[in-house]
Amino acid sequence: MSKTASPLAVGIFVLGAGVLVVAGLIFFGSYKFFSQSLDVVCYFDEPVSGLDVGSPVKFRGVPVGTVKKIYIRFNQGDETDHIPVIIELDVTLLNSSLGVDIRIQDEETFAAIVNAGYRAQLVTTSFITGLRDIEIDIHEDAGFPRFFQVEKIYKELPTISSLTAALGQSLDEMLAQLANVDVQAINDNLIGVLKRAREGLDEMNFRRLNDSIAEAAEFARDLLQSPKVQEAMDNINSTLIEYEGLTQDIRGKIDPVLAKAKETNEQLQSTLQSVREVSAKVDLMLAPESTFRYQLDRSLLELEETLEAVRLLVESLERSPRSLLTGKALPEEEGNRTGKMKKNKKKEKE
Repeated sequence: MSKTASPLAVGIFVLGAGVLVVAGLIFFGSYKFFSQSLDVVCYFDEPVSGLDVGSPVKFRGVPVGTVKKIYIRFNQGDETDHIPVIIELDVTLLNSSLGVDIRIQDEETFAAIVNAGYRAQLVTTSFITGLRDIEIDIHEDAGFPRFFQVEKIYKELPTISSLTAALGQSLDEMLAQLANVDVQAINDNLIGVLKRAREGLDEMNFRRLNDSIAEAAEFARDLLQSPKVQEAMDNINSTLIEYEGLTQDIRGKIDPVLAKAKETNEQLQSTLQSVREVSAKVDLMLAPESTFRYQLDRSLLELEETLEAVRLLVESLERSPRSLLTGKALPEEEGNRTGKMKKNKKKEKE
């Protein structure tokens, strides 16, 4: 006879199985079901050897996604041979790397990120194994973005050449320039120059040239030892000595003159300073509000009144000179005197 299963044991078994399932989801990466992802396509104009599905996609060294698919051609024109790579970005990891909450799923936000200079680039993680990953970073000198999708299926992130590709391109350009150089013509010209130089050296008479140099040296030695040259040198030395004495004599005469001129200049400066001080005092005395100006104006006014009185006196004397002896007559006396004068004149006529 079999035993009936205990409900407690069944419950414990079911709870343990649930715990194991949750743990399996966490440990085996099933947490992606709870994250937000975004598929983006990148077109690389270089070989993608070393890049595999599952290779990490990093933003400034921080993992933010993985490579999802690699195509030979996908949704692009016939004139391009770029390698399309689909990458899956974890939006939650990208936002945590940026430090802000950016919804790159939005078309305008993604376009703003592209215009700001965000580009994808292949980076070699190991030169020994040749493994590569994709690095996303800001490149301010990236230039105008180029897009290759014919039909808008994924959001497209523009790319730039890797350092290895740029170096290889520079080497290719250098080799192409070297290939255009006519080495044979340069070699022929160099050989011709050397040949002509050798022929010129062969034509030169080194013995005769050496004799000419020796003859010129002998002539120069005889010339320097000539009595006329020695006499000329002595004359030059004496002239220099006389010139030095004349210079000292002129300096001895000029220095006292300069000292006197300096003293005169100092006296002149002192006199000018005294004139300035006197001028300042005169200006102060002639100021409209000064006492001296008031007294001067008053004296001038009194002098003007005195001159006016003298002028009137002179005019009075010119009209009546006797007034200086008789004085000025009163009005009544003047009338009586006039009457007496008339009577006297009448008696004289009679």
